[in-house]
Amino acid sequence: MEGLTPRGPELGPAGLSAPPQDCSIQEKIDLEIRMRQGIWKLLSLSTQKDQILLAVKNLMVCNARIMAYTSELQKLEEKIANQSGRCDVNFESKERTACKGKLAISDIRIPLMWKDSDHFSNKEQSQRYAIFCLFKLGAEVFDTDMIIVDKTITDICFENVTIL
Repeated sequence: MEGLTPRGPELGPAGLSAPPQDCSIQEKIDLEIRMRQGIWKLLSLSTQKDQILLAVKNLMVCNARIMAYTSELQKLEEKIANQSGRCDVNFESKERTACKGKLAISDIRIPLMWKDSDHFSNKEQSQRYAIFCLFKLGAEVFDTDMIIVDKTITDICFENVTIL
C-alpha cells in the first residue's frame, strides 16, 4: 500500500484526465478485493467441506476477476499515455473498434476418460473432484456451478447458461 498517492475522482494515473471507464474498472477492482477479504475470513471460519469448496471456488473467481480488471486498467492507462494531443484528419488511419456482440454458452458437456480398472471397481471409496468452468472474455469473468465427480462418472454436464 505504500507508494500510492491519493488522487481525485477525475484524475487518473500521473494526473491525467481519466475516462469514465477507468473509474468504474477501479471500483470493480476495489469491490473484488473487498469480496476476496470477506471470502478469506469465511474460509478461515469454515468447518464443513462444502463450505470450504465453495469459498475456494469463489476465491479463485475473485482472483481471476482482479487479474482481468487489472489487465484492462493497464491497457487503458497505456492507451492514455500513448495518445498524442493532436487530432488526425485522415479517416483511414483512425483506429476502429468492433461492435460488441452477445454470445450464449450453455449445456457444456465434458467427457471423462478413466482407466477401466478405476471406473469399474467401486469396492473402495474413490477419490472425488470438485469441478467448475471459468470463462474469461476481456475483463469479464464468469463461472459455472461446481460439480462433484468421482471415477464412476463418465461425463460432466454444466447446464448453466452464460451470456458473454
